[in-house]
Amino acid sequence: MHGVSTMEDKRSFFSTWFGFSGWNAMSAQTRIATQIMYRVFFLLGLAAIIVGYGAITGSDPGGAVTLAMIAIWYLLFQFILNFIFVEGSR
Repeated sequence: MHGVSTMEDKRSFFSTWFGFSGWNAMSAQTRIATQIMYRVFFLLGLAAIIVGYGAITGSDPGGAVTLAMIAIWYLLFQFILNFIFVEGSR
């Protein structure tokens, strides 16, 4: 039983900080203009990461690198949304 609760705690931790709770809370609490602003911020952040990669390395990122940057930025952005809208409102 103890192993099961530990696994649920880990899933709960990941779900809390990287899940869709922030998007759900944002959808219920904010106006459409604010939601659009956050989605534009996501795209601008992703663009900044891709441009930064090009500036540092001097070349465009390949497919695997681009997918890795998208995945990392998505998780970081989810963390930010959950921190603001879910954990920050408690």
